[in-house]
Amino acid sequence: MTENKHMYMASTNISLSEEKFRCCNYCKGRIASHGDLSGFSQCPLCKKNFHRAPELRDDTEFAGEDSSSCARSGQVPCDLCHGMKAVKSCLVCLASYCNDHLKPHHTVPALKWHKLINPVETLKDRVCKKHDKVIELFCRKDQSCVCIECLKDDHMMHEAVSLEEEFKKRKTELKCTKRQVKHILTEKCIMVQRIEKSMKQGRQEVDSTKAETVKAFAALVASIESKKVKLIELLEEKQKAAEQKAEALIRRLQLEIAENNRMRTKLKELSKTEDDFRLLQGLPSVYTPSNTKHPFTARVQTLLHVETVRSAVAKMEEMLNKQMENITREVNLVDKEETAEEAIYTQTENVFDDELGKIQEQYAMEVTLDPNTAHPSLIVSEDRKQVRDGGTKRNVPDNPTRFDSLHFVLGNEGFIYGKFYYEVTLKGQTGWEVGVARESISRKGADLSLSPEKGCWTLGLYWGRCQANTNPPVILSLSKEPQKVGVFVDYEGGLVSFYDVDTRALIFSFTGCAFTTSVPLLSNFLGLRASARGKTKIYPLFRPSGDEGSNSAPLQINQCTPGGLAGVSTGGPMLNHPPQ
Repeated sequence: MTENKHMYMASTNISLSEEKFRCCNYCKGRIASHGDLSGFSQCPLCKKNFHRAPELRDDTEFAGEDSSSCARSGQVPCDLCHGMKAVKSCLVCLASYCNDHLKPHHTVPALKWHKLINPVETLKDRVCKKHDKVIELFCRKDQSCVCIECLKDDHMMHEAVSLEEEFKKRKTELKCTKRQVKHILTEKCIMVQRIEKSMKQGRQEVDSTKAETVKAFAALVASIESKKVKLIELLEEKQKAAEQKAEALIRRLQLEIAENNRMRTKLKELSKTEDDFRLLQGLPSVYTPSNTKHPFTARVQTLLHVETVRSAVAKMEEMLNKQMENITREVNLVDKEETAEEAIYTQTENVFDDELGKIQEQYAMEVTLDPNTAHPSLIVSEDRKQVRDGGTKRNVPDNPTRFDSLHFVLGNEGFIYGKFYYEVTLKGQTGWEVGVARESISRKGADLSLSPEKGCWTLGLYWGRCQANTNPPVILSLSKEPQKVGVFVDYEGGLVSFYDVDTRALIFSFTGCAFTTSVPLLSNFLGLRASARGKTKIYPLFRPSGDEGSNSAPLQINQCTPGGLAGVSTGGPMLNHPPQ
């Protein structure tokens, strides 16, 4: 590596007194050292000699012109001049150069093959410490940067790619990860808002329930108190009536007692007299004693036994306790249900509260299959909602719209504006591809480059790996294969997004999609500038798994309706002979 650097220095042996000092921004230190080396003082620009070295001053004119070329804090300086900003670093020379000192790498043939990169300070880290070679490759098996000699030693038979290729791959994966992290953050922020909203609503509901509970129990207490007062009043009333009746009977008996006492006294006097005549005059002819029986029976029992009251109150308390247990059980049951909902949040949440739910609600479209575009081995159901691969080509009419090599089928509906969304069920599919494609997609021949540049934006499953068909393709790291995939397209926004419907997570998004095609230049000269970008129809695209047999699972288009409700079509019989 040192030899390469010396080779570069030899090939750029420009005279210190000439070309180097033609740089008007050459530093004062370099000019002063030039005078010391040459033994006399000479201006490197005008060649005027001085008997002694003149005092050098800063040239503010030149400094003002090229101040942007000076290296600032955090920028990589040029290794051959002082203070200038490097624009490139050479992995062969292991040096960084400003614009002026980089020119030989563009003009000298021996230097043109050198590898130039954006300026970096840690060039030594780009050299293999074991072989003293520039690190140019990346070993995917060991996930490490290696040189060409490393492949012969420790990385024999390992898959290795250039650093640029791996960098592009990592950059694409980084973009995808950033989108996923952004989506996750958005979902979590939405979840926080939902929780806060739920807490607020829960507090309002609890406060309302508490108020109603206090009101209900106050009414219950008031009712019990009222019943108690009425019972006491009834007891008092009955007792008072009984006492009044008893008092009337007592008064009557007292009168009778007085009469009896008077009669007894009179009889006593008559019994003592000796005058027979008086006895005959004072004694009634017939003596009838007063009635000693009265309609009164002495009561020893009370109007209401205490045990009866206690038993009734105990029954009411028991009934109240049972009702309270039911209420408490209901409250606890709601809490358990909420805990269960948290455990399966993504399955039970309201679909209208997340991003996918809003898309389903607003942009769900009815999509059917176009049998006239189906590859001869594909069998489309009668309701045009299912397709499976029969494994062998059938005798079907050939037409310009039919795929003859690729096992694809297009949707019957094309779109040239707005936003739309559709869903497919992929359960039982061992390999598949879904997405959208321009109307102009190649139908004939085996052009496998179905990339966005070819007017095709798809997601697929190949050999157990989910892949976004960008250029180059991006392998997606998913915890499990999606069973239902939702496809959302924003025509004007140039966006195609794929969602896992079951987990409600974003899988991948194509951005900056060029759905439109350019109008020929002649049209602009004919006054058609208003439509310089022609509207091109895009169609949903499908490829089911290639498992042979009539019992293979079909790819199914879900029955989507505006409002976000989606179900799987029942299918119906397959069309063995699609119409022309």
